[in-house]
Amino acid sequence: MSILKKNGIRYQRTFKQFLLFILMITLQFCGGPSKRHEIIDPASFSAEDILTKKNIPQSHKAFLARFLPEIHIANNKILSLRNKMLDLKDTVKDDDSFDDVHLQKLNSVLKKYRLEPLPANPSPTSETIEEAIQKLLKRLDIIPVKLVMAQAIIESGWGSSGFAKDGNNYFGVHCYTEGCGVKPAANDSSDFYVKTYRSEMAGIEDYLRILNTGHAYRGLRQTRLELRSKHKPIDAIALAQGLSRYSAKGMEYVTMVSNIIRNYIPENTNELLAGKTK
Repeated sequence: MSILKKNGIRYQRTFKQFLLFILMITLQFCGGPSKRHEIIDPASFSAEDILTKKNIPQSHKAFLARFLPEIHIANNKILSLRNKMLDLKDTVKDDDSFDDVHLQKLNSVLKKYRLEPLPANPSPTSETIEEAIQKLLKRLDIIPVKLVMAQAIIESGWGSSGFAKDGNNYFGVHCYTEGCGVKPAANDSSDFYVKTYRSEMAGIEDYLRILNTGHAYRGLRQTRLELRSKHKPIDAIALAQGLSRYSAKGMEYVTMVSNIIRNYIPENTNELLAGKTK
């Protein structure tokens, strides 16, 4: 076989590989519906089911058993809304299906996650809509249960603080409008209030929204996006690295959160919540 013929075969194979690559990219971004997230209701478990690396008192185990399912429910609400936005993203591909009602729904969620809504007039293009949904999906996602639990432990003293008991604030969230919360007892001259909530769930949901929208937590969201793109689990320790601005302690706070996750949150938390340990 001549060198020219060999080169021809080689180039032909290379061209076929290139076409295959283009086809895969096209299928990934333009073909078929986006993958939806499975919504699994939390299973019930007791303090006796809690096993941690380091020993903790029964009261701490009771707090874990009560609060972990609440976090899971809050994350489920996010996943449910995320699925709806994925449905909307697929609707955009059919120009005749995306109407004003869809735009209103999208804009409502964009506002909730502190993103600019799309104008109704002139009507946004499909490319503009898809771009807006992509930006939204970066924010509209879960925070790992173990990470949320670790912060609740630190900020509420295992659920024992007055702000947690009386105001359903387990995450040390501040607000700045009179009437939004209570002044810290040790600092009456402070320019902030410790926010109060009507329920534990409202407090958890607001905390999740803060991490998902706050400028200080862009790194956390970027890490989560990269894990999603690689089809890897959203790891609590990895995302904890993006919490240095949550506290004045900076990276010391990140270390605290990571240590709590490793030592005091059950390693089989996901199995407990899924009811797969019995």
